[in-house]
Amino acid sequence: MPLLSKEIYTSVIFQILMAMLLIAGMALASMALAVYVTLDSQDDARAINQAGSLRMQSYRIANILSRASEGELANPQQALQIEVTSFTDTLYKSGIAQLVEQSGNTPLQHSYAEVVSNWESAMLPLLPLNNDRQQVIDWPDVRQHYNNHLASYVDGVDQMVLYLQRNAEGKNELLGMTEGVSIFLILFILVFFVMKADSNFVVPLRALVQAAKKVERGNFDHRIDYSSSNELGLLSHTFNDMTASLESQYYNLEQQVSERTEELRKSNLALNFLYKTSREIASSPNDLPVLKVFLADLKKLIDVERIHLFIKFDPGYPEYVLISTLDDIEAISPENCGMNPGHSLHPAQGEFMLPLKNRDEKYGSLYARTHSGGELDVWRQQLLKTVAETLSTAFAFHHTLNQERRVILHEERSTIARELHDSLAQSLSYMKLEVARLKKMIERGLPTDQLEGAINDLQQGLNAAYKHLRELLVTFRIQLDSPDLRSALEHAVSEFNQQSDARVSLTYCLESYSLSANQDIHILHIMREALSNAIKHSMAETIHLSCELGADGEAIFSVEDNGVGMSENPEKQHHYGIYTMRERAQQLNGELACTSAVNGGTRIELKLPLKPNAA
Repeated sequence: MPLLSKEIYTSVIFQILMAMLLIAGMALASMALAVYVTLDSQDDARAINQAGSLRMQSYRIANILSRASEGELANPQQALQIEVTSFTDTLYKSGIAQLVEQSGNTPLQHSYAEVVSNWESAMLPLLPLNNDRQQVIDWPDVRQHYNNHLASYVDGVDQMVLYLQRNAEGKNELLGMTEGVSIFLILFILVFFVMKADSNFVVPLRALVQAAKKVERGNFDHRIDYSSSNELGLLSHTFNDMTASLESQYYNLEQQVSERTEELRKSNLALNFLYKTSREIASSPNDLPVLKVFLADLKKLIDVERIHLFIKFDPGYPEYVLISTLDDIEAISPENCGMNPGHSLHPAQGEFMLPLKNRDEKYGSLYARTHSGGELDVWRQQLLKTVAETLSTAFAFHHTLNQERRVILHEERSTIARELHDSLAQSLSYMKLEVARLKKMIERGLPTDQLEGAINDLQQGLNAAYKHLRELLVTFRIQLDSPDLRSALEHAVSEFNQQSDARVSLTYCLESYSLSANQDIHILHIMREALSNAIKHSMAETIHLSCELGADGEAIFSVEDNGVGMSENPEKQHHYGIYTMRERAQQLNGELACTSAVNGGTRIELKLPLKPNAA
């Protein structure tokens, strides 16, 4: 088995690691050599200085001999001994001998040995160091012999210093040459790995970038040709797999989007159809031509063979009205369209029948049949169900609306009949009795003054009946033309402000509660009657109409004035306003109260329950 497998050898991380290790190794070797040379050269400068001092010390010995020959020194031997001792210490015991021994430099060792030999054999024997004090020393002669050997000895010392200098320079040259080689090798390694990285890394990465840009522009069929066992090869292979998967998903998404777009188009057509036809059907569900056009549009939209609509506008009627998209409808009957309990439909053969009913009331059925006898799509079935529900709701709403109108009309006629009976009919009955009494008085031949009294009573009754008839006509002509009760009351307050000198004001605090149209009409009648009575009888300066919420959740409508107050018997003969207001309050399940106000006026108060508006 090889030391490194092919995958590891071609790995991007391994190649980068090798480059870093080689560069780090070269740098560490160069630094180690520099440290070694630095440590090995620490004593070179001191040895060179000490070797140079040998020359100075040899001249100092010559200076002592010269001064001794001239008699300037009291004890020349002692001074000479001190200098010789210092010279020998520098020559034998200083760093020069250690450096020469460790250098391994043969010329330097020969030069040092020659200096030592010259000192020991030629220079040191010339110096009178161990002479007895009684012997006379010829110092000029000693100086003469010493100076004759001094020049050649100094030359030997200079040669040794030169070799020491060259030894130190050789170390520095070795260090510089090694650093240069290291720098060259590092640059070579860098250039080599840069070129290799360009071919192994940059080119595949550039191909990946270009492929990513093409994929970004929507070209999912582009593939990368690079193949290798390293990370970039794996990335290229993964990228190709990704683009293949994206290509497949993109085409699947395009197909799904097309399907969803078609579904949305069908839904939009169905919604437009329902919006267009629901308004027409809701406004006139009993219009047969409109229903026929509606069925023709529905047949065209869902693409079926035929559509039949069996309807009865009143659930209590046994007979059906047939509306069909076929011209020949004589052979069509509820029995052969599945409405007969003994006849069954076949949805698998394309027959569909949907009942038109609202709760327990049945208004007919909607029958459809496809061209080829197959099943309808889900959206077509849902559309048929929605159409059936729309028709059922429209028929039920129209039927309920007609019933409510009949009930309202019946209640209003009953109110008119009661008011006519309680006011005008009683006045007419009273006048009929007065006429009968007047006739008997004439037959009896009563005096003229008694006849005139009866005639005056009859005239007052006629005037009161006529006046009340006009009031009833004005009351019955009142219509709720405003969009809500508040607007109608504001209009009434403005009207009474213009008709009287009293200042009439309104406070309305029932915006969050709903009232039916019937309640609005009755409340408007009661409040107008109360305002009219206050203006006619109270002689008030201010009249305030208030609509607010009570503590128990009921609505309180009140008319309060600061006039003369209310009489003990407000329901006088030939005056039926308060009685009529109480009748209307009872129809609303409310209570009407007539009391004296705190400020001395009159307060008419109506209380009735409310329901909050639905959010």
